Amino acid sequence: MAEDFLGLSTRDRADVLRIAADRSGRPTHLLEKDVWVVWALSVIYSSPLGEHLVFKGGTSLSKAYRVIRRFSEDVDLTYDIRTIAPDLVGDESEALPRTRSEERRWTSEVRRRLPIWVSTVIRPVLTEALDTASLTATIRVKGEDLFIDYQATTTGSGYVAPSVLLEFGARSTGLPASVRDVVCDATDWVDGVSFPSARPRVMHAERTFWEKATA
Repeated sequence: MAEDFLGLSTRDRADVLRIAADRSGRPTHLLEKDVWVVWALSVIYSSPLGEHLVFKGGTSLSKAYRVIRRFSEDVDLTYDIRTIAPDLVGDESEALPRTRSEERRWTSEVRRRLPIWVSTVIRPVLTEALDTASLTATIRVKGEDLFIDYQATTTGSGYVAPSVLLEFGARSTGLPASVRDVVCDATDWVDGVSFPSARPRVMHAERTFWEKATA
């Protein structure tokens, strides 16, 4: 039976990462950070929270579609505006404001509600998952952003901190989206070790490219 990577000792995790780095050509500290990115997605999407969240952005293009090759620095997630602000959206199926003034009102209200939701709903779920698995990491929230500061087993450049950033937004539905498989970059390079995996709802690649082009 494969051993759980995050359940290994610090020394054994470091050894596994070195093997994966030697075989893949990727730095150990980036492989380790990628593990925590996938772990975060796994926790969120194995809970009821995943029903109204869509994974998008550059990391989704890399992890879920593999259409670009980039380091998984952060996780961009959209919380369906119809769920966080049903009183504003009403019967508007597209969840789009009809006027500029309505758009400003929606944006203002979402900015007020979203940090509260991240702190009171998302944070406890991730904290409980860390405690259950006896993992050494700290959760901190800053507005709409949540950080997972993990204890690194390897060192790298000072430009890459041992922290995963989850950036939450709630200004659209996040659609179109579909479920995709996401695995750790180290998975294909080490036998006998089980790494985190996830099945998030992911914004379609075409939509993500469009958002980036019009940002």
